[in-house]
Amino acid sequence: MLLPLLLAAITSVHASPGPDSRSLEPVRVDGTVVELRAGEDAEVADQVRRVLPRAVRAAARWGSLPASVTLAIHATHAELEAATGREGNPWMRAWARIGAVDLQSPRTWSRGHASDEALTQILAHELTHCVLFHAVGRDGRARQIPIWFQEGMASVAAGERHTLARADAVSSPASMWRTDPKLVYGTADRAFRDLILRFGDPRVRLLLARLGEGHTFSVAFRDAMGVTLAEFEGDLTRRLSAVAVNG
Repeated sequence: MLLPLLLAAITSVHASPGPDSRSLEPVRVDGTVVELRAGEDAEVADQVRRVLPRAVRAAARWGSLPASVTLAIHATHAELEAATGREGNPWMRAWARIGAVDLQSPRTWSRGHASDEALTQILAHELTHCVLFHAVGRDGRARQIPIWFQEGMASVAAGERHTLARADAVSSPASMWRTDPKLVYGTADRAFRDLILRFGDPRVRLLLARLGEGHTFSVAFRDAMGVTLAEFEGDLTRRLSAVAVNG
């Protein structure tokens, strides 16, 4: 997995000015209209249009996207940082907000381009965050959702594969994003895959439905999974610790 794809999606419910509506091109995928702001790079715009259906459908695995999502493509990394308010993150390639995704043009990625597979993956990851944010609403409750759930949900939906996981990253402190983000993503991916293996997709959909009804994450988790969040995280931590000891 390319490092930019591992690190691209550290997300937050982030309010920033929307794009100029006059420059938006609507792209309809199933029940969602993606309002594309592509700038002047026709080739990149064509590639985004080509991969959007797969990315949108992957993101909708456990819940629905908003009826309209804005996707803005930024020509440089500096423009991406300015649009998202996230400065000093040279690895960042995209950022998700409620109903919006900002994407750095693949022309400015390390290889100067992205394969369709890589672009589909990063868009599916970001759009999955939009699904979760759409479920919890605009009151900031997404900040209370564990990072392993937010990033694991996006990683699994996008078809990413991470192998690095460690017990002390289950409840990832903010500092760990700066010191070892690959570990955070790997642990999140492992945690969410364990959740799916144990409880299945329908329980995740139920959890998101409970969030949409206004429940806190801990209450929604207990209602959907039948165990408390602390119980699940404690069991996962013990198993990851055992792997480290016996590995």
